[in-house]
Amino acid sequence: MNKMEFADKLEAYNKKQNQNKVFFLLLGLFFVLVTFVPQLAVFLNLEDLGFTSSAFSVFGGLCLGKAWHLRSGTEEHELLINAMDLLSSNQWG
Repeated sequence: MNKMEFADKLEAYNKKQNQNKVFFLLLGLFFVLVTFVPQLAVFLNLEDLGFTSSAFSVFGGLCLGKAWHLRSGTEEHELLINAMDLLSSNQWG
């Protein structure tokens, strides 16, 4: 794997992480909104699912927690980038 392939894979990974973060954030906000505005659950026929408002609040908390923990630029990414820089440099000869 050369440096360009690695950079492309890292960029695709970061893009996917950001998309997942936005998805879980919006889903969590939707569940919290359904929790505090019960008319929305009636309008969208969510009562037929059999969940109570406390279940929607738990789902919202889990989704928001997942969005909070998804982050880009972790320490592993920085170490991989530093390793690629070391491998690409001409220090060995």
